[in-house]
Amino acid sequence: MHTDKSNDAPEREILMALATRYRTERATAASSTEANWECGRGHAWDDALSAAQNVRCMNCASQRREQRTERLRALAAERGGKLVSAGYVDASTPLAWECAFGHMWEAQPDDVARCWCNECARIGVYGRAMCC
Repeated sequence: MHTDKSNDAPEREILMALATRYRTERATAASSTEANWECGRGHAWDDALSAAQNVRCMNCASQRREQRTERLRALAAERGGKLVSAGYVDASTPLAWECAFGHMWEAQPDDVARCWCNECARIGVYGRAMCC
């Protein structure tokens, strides 16, 4: 499952514009002064101005992780298996999976989207349609 950062671009632009305006009007970029932030979806929080380069709405990030977890669970169910891990962390963190035949393995989300159970593929349970 590819993480597309372009979806976050409008939110990031708005946040950076607010940070730039606040920096210009009130403080320097290294200031520990608290600033009020609001994302494009209306979530508000306070954070130090020095964090402005890495400002992210944690509510939106949490919602995105939940959505990705649900998509991965649906993908596993389509293939007769399940996502064993509690949920999506990030694209590079391996998650635990189980196929319909009880084989368990760990793989990154992108890898599972391309190739399901390697053990089933090795013993010929299914063809190339489910594995590279």
